[in-house]
Parts: sequence; structure tokens; C-alpha cells
Amino acid sequence: MFINNRKIPVELLYYNALSARTDLTTSERYQMESIRKGYEGECLYDKIFDETGHKNLYIFRDVYLKIKNTTAQYDSIVISDDCVTINEIKNFQGDFRFSKDMWYKDERLLEDDAFTQLRRAKGNLMKINKDSDVQFEVKNALIFINDDFRLSSENDDIWEKTIVRSHLRKYLRNLNNSYRGEKAKEIANVINKYRVRNTFFNERPDTSRLRLGFYCGECKSFDLSKYRFHFKCNNCETIETKETHFLRALSDHKFLFYNEPVTKKSISHLIDNQLSKTTLLRFMNKHCNLIKKGSRSTHTFKYYDFNDAVKTITGGRYKNTIRKQSE
Repeated sequence: MFINNRKIPVELLYYNALSARTDLTTSERYQMESIRKGYEGECLYDKIFDETGHKNLYIFRDVYLKIKNTTAQYDSIVISDDCVTINEIKNFQGDFRFSKDMWYKDERLLEDDAFTQLRRAKGNLMKINKDSDVQFEVKNALIFINDDFRLSSENDDIWEKTIVRSHLRKYLRNLNNSYRGEKAKEIANVINKYRVRNTFFNERPDTSRLRLGFYCGECKSFDLSKYRFHFKCNNCETIETKETHFLRALSDHKFLFYNEPVTKKSISHLIDNQLSKTTLLRFMNKHCNLIKKGSRSTHTFKYYDFNDAVKTITGGRYKNTIRKQSE
């Protein structure tokens, strides 16, 4: 059983918002595509796990755990009465070689060692086990989700912890052959107490690069015509409500300025004052939580991202009309 949803990573939502409002640098495009590919691999893992079944398990997905003074991210933590299994998911593609604790792709040395990351992840969970009244065994494996992945190595020790795509379904079915009882529930509750938000992300754009205002959700054009309740895209003729545009801007604000609250001034600047003060205040009261600090007030977005937020207004009086771009 999946305990939590796997959400689009904060880092990817940052680059999505940034790319809508400026041209990305070569480095930014590389980072964005790398994160996107990793997320797609994790979603494929979830899909295959759904197909093989996981009713006998508790599964945390994409969680951050703070253990003593160390915060670590986990792609998947699979819990049964027997043990806790860490799955780190890699969407590597092509020919790789592992030699003397070094990874190579096409004979080019890579910076990160996935097996070292896996050992650290296991070590951190073993600290939870040591400090807990509920004792459990910790296992781990690297999941190479891409079917176009090949690994060569003379180190025989790695193969026990290496699961390639062709072996994945059998591996997941074996995990689900375990038993999920009260002990598994207790273990899940213990691990859940260590969960924290993503503390690694600290990107902030140069605001002078950002294009201000609303943009079309379909084609990303800023060329919009304003009507009483809607904006119409002059490029693809998509019609979206003012509220939809505002929710998209709030989501952009959240991820572009991740550790900063929303103020009327900051969101008004981002949308280039394209809403009246009355409409702005009404939407903020509806979709933000108010935080008062003395005489000063700030807001936080109520939802994780735009996709979560827009679901709350789908039954409203005013509708969006999406014009799909021709292929």
C-alpha cells in the first residue's frame, strides 16, 4: 500500500516555472531534463509496482528523513513485518561500467557513486532502528528502471543489490510475498516521525530575468486579451479564467521563491498588476493561508502546486476552454 503520493519534485517545478518566464541557460536545461528523467523513472517504478501488487506492504515514496543532524531523501521505502527495504531508483540509459568504486559511462568518469549513496541511505535508517523500540532489518537495492541500460563490472558484490528492468517484476512480487501486520504499521509510524520537508532546495532566480504577467497554460504565450472573467490567448485562443491564471502565478511564486512567503506586493509584481486589488485580495483569501506577525501579514499557498490547486475550482461557474496545439 502506498502511504503517500509521489509529487512532482520541487526542483522540477522550479525549472518549469522558470522556463515559462525566461530562456533557460544550457546548464539549467540540463538540470531540468536530468530531474525530469529521474522523476519519470520513479513514476514508472510506481506503475510497475501497482501492476505487480503491494497490498502486503507499506511504501513511502520520495520522502525526506531527518536523522540526528542528517537529512536524506529516499525514492522508496518498502516496509513489511520482516524488514525495511530501501529502493533507490535510477533512470540511467546506455552502457555503464563500475570499477574500483567508480562509475563510467562510455568510459567517461561520473561524479556520483550510486552504491555509496545506497550505503549511506541504509546507514541512516539503521540509526532509526537503533534508537527505536521496534527493531527491524534494513535491506537495500538499486533499481535501474530503464530497459535500455547495461552495466558491466568485475565486482561480484554489487549484483545482489542491482535490479535491472527485466528482473524488476519478479523482485517486486517477492517483496509483496511478505506479511504486513501490526509490526509493519509500528515501523511505518516510527519512520514517519522523522519526515521533514525538502531542505536541500535553495535555488532563487535573478528576478531581472523573469517576464512578468500571466501566460497561457497551453502554449505559454504572454500575449493575452483581458475580459471581465477570463483571459484569452491571442496565439492559440485558449480561454482561462482569471482565477486559473492567478493559481498558476501563485504556484510559480511558491517554487521560484521557495523559502519566501507570499505578500500582496510580491504577487502583484509577479503578475504585473493584471488583477484589480479587490480581485487579488479575494483570490488570496480563498487560496492562501494568512500568517500574521505583529502588524505585518504574509501568506502561504494552500496547495502543493498548480495541478492540486486548479482541482478546487473545476466546478466553478466560469470555465476554461483549452485549444490544443496542432502537432
